[in-house]
Amino acid sequence: MITQTDGARTGPPDAPGLRERKKDATRRALAEAALELAFTQGYDSVTIAAITERVGVSRRTFSNYFSGKAECIAAVSEGWLDDIIEAIRHAPEDQSLEVILCDSLGHVAAGLPQRWERLALLFDAEPELQPMVGVIDAVNIEQLADAIGDRLGLAADDIRVRMLATYGIAAGRIVLEEWLLHGKPDGEQGFDAQLALAFSIINLKELSALPGRQSAPTA
Repeated sequence: MITQTDGARTGPPDAPGLRERKKDATRRALAEAALELAFTQGYDSVTIAAITERVGVSRRTFSNYFSGKAECIAAVSEGWLDDIIEAIRHAPEDQSLEVILCDSLGHVAAGLPQRWERLALLFDAEPELQPMVGVIDAVNIEQLADAIGDRLGLAADDIRVRMLATYGIAAGRIVLEEWLLHGKPDGEQGFDAQLALAFSIINLKELSALPGRQSAPTA
């Protein structure tokens, strides 16, 4: 495990934002309800009133979380990312980051096949949802970079951490989309194999061996 120097944080990881988000059951319930309604009734037929009625909250409560139904549906993936981040934060110290990322991504995808598939199909079919892919990725990359940075003892804004988080999010989404598009070949094992192949092009062991320090700004 790399130790961060130059006055950077060396204590146990602290993620109040993650803890707060995990406790936000109402936000998750709204997102899950919106996804279910959009898939079963059609995206255009879904109203915010129908979403709030399904969850049992007011329109004002909905507005506290989301600006509209597109953002609400897109937010369903935020809760799924929590499992990946938790796996990174609590994995044994001697377990490689490559194994952690692949195993956690595979576990989440395998545990939520129907909802993953529904979300992917909606994003592909609905023009209003397609711009949300970039928004989702930006949020998820930030969260994942925090977890990876803590794991490696590097700052979350270290370029190597940012690139790895960006690659991890993109790899998980692309592999999942391809796996679903081709009819889930070989089931969970097929997904795991493709995910491992995607991560094989980067050398995470080499990254883990690099000195853990933030670069000082140049004068």
